[in-house]
Amino acid sequence: SKTDAKTDPKIPKIPKLSQNPQNLGFFPQAVTPKLLESGEATPEDLCFSLQETAFAMLAEVTERALALTRARHLLLVGGVAC
Repeated sequence: SKTDAKTDPKIPKIPKLSQNPQNLGFFPQAVTPKLLESGEATPEDLCFSLQETAFAMLAEVTERALALTRARHLLLVGGVAC
């Protein structure tokens, strides 16, 4: 799914740049320092963007798996490892 302004605050360039497959391999390493140095994004903005992207990816994969297996239920569990 594509990100929008609500899930990508202050970083409108990322969705546009990420559409080019050539940018995906080095994208975070190449773009992150530039955004931080220019003041276009804060570390908090980038962390939030990463979190939202990871969540969207997990949700999409889960949705596809449920559709493929025609499962009607999903059980999510978690815990804290010590």
